[in-house]
Amino acid sequence: MNQRFKHLFRKYLDNSCSREEFDELFAYMEQQGDQNSLDGLLESFSEKQEPIESLPGKRLLPRIAVAASILVVLSGAVWWFSQQRSLPVKDVLNNSVASVTTISRSTEKSEYKYLLLPDSTQVWLNADSKLDFPENFDNKKRIVHLKGEAYFDVRHADKIPFIIYTGEVSTEVLGTAFNIKAYPDMEKITVSVKRGKVKVNYANKQVAVLTKGKEVVIGNLNKEAKEKPVKEELTAGWQEGNLVYDDYKVGDILADLERVYDVDIKVGSPELKELRVTTTLKRQYGVESALEILSRLIGTEITINNGSYIIKK
Repeated sequence: MNQRFKHLFRKYLDNSCSREEFDELFAYMEQQGDQNSLDGLLESFSEKQEPIESLPGKRLLPRIAVAASILVVLSGAVWWFSQQRSLPVKDVLNNSVASVTTISRSTEKSEYKYLLLPDSTQVWLNADSKLDFPENFDNKKRIVHLKGEAYFDVRHADKIPFIIYTGEVSTEVLGTAFNIKAYPDMEKITVSVKRGKVKVNYANKQVAVLTKGKEVVIGNLNKEAKEKPVKEELTAGWQEGNLVYDDYKVGDILADLERVYDVDIKVGSPELKELRVTTTLKRQYGVESALEILSRLIGTEITINNGSYIIKK
């Protein structure tokens, strides 16, 4: 059994895979060649798992239950991957039979997902987000709808643009890698480009053409669009555990932390939510560390009441 595969899949189970590790894991699965090989991979992985100890005072989880749970999760991943492999890009582009079936994939708070779309475009879906896409793309446009945040690595296809709709904002590309952050409850929508070029429209009007190292920020309320440079390592920084906030309202940062950590955060006064902050937080350090840093920046205190974090002067 490939030790590297076991390591990557364990990270897949606990949602700690980086983008590069996701690529490596699914590339390894593809190399198995057929479903029988993948089934053998499943059995080999499950047979070698050790029993997992439960919390003190509780019974040990039996080996067979552990193996079964792993098989269920990995079987689902393999099924999804094999379904995508059964649709070569050339078949999707020719698309002699159009399909109107829509597929929805979503994440809960504190959950992250990797998706492989019918045209082989790769998507990393951030916490509390949703992506709708057709079972098959047609041969004129590839259209998806995003709510929340996602990083896209779009498969190039000449003359067949890939378009992401997020409310009134649409982002159009042919083949590139970029991040979109568009949660409905946040003050602004951000599109950042890591590779290639994208065109961004707002209310059917072009507001920016972005290349590598550029991003555009569009206000949900004031409708203003501002283009600015962005460091490559900060584009989709959330994939590497970096929570990057450049001139964000405190209220929006706290809403983001609620999604990332699946916690409840309350603010003592509305005025605190309107304060603006620029900072980068580390996801792996936990919500309390993030809140402590934020509180030092805005001069507040943190208390905990009935499981909720409370920030006040």
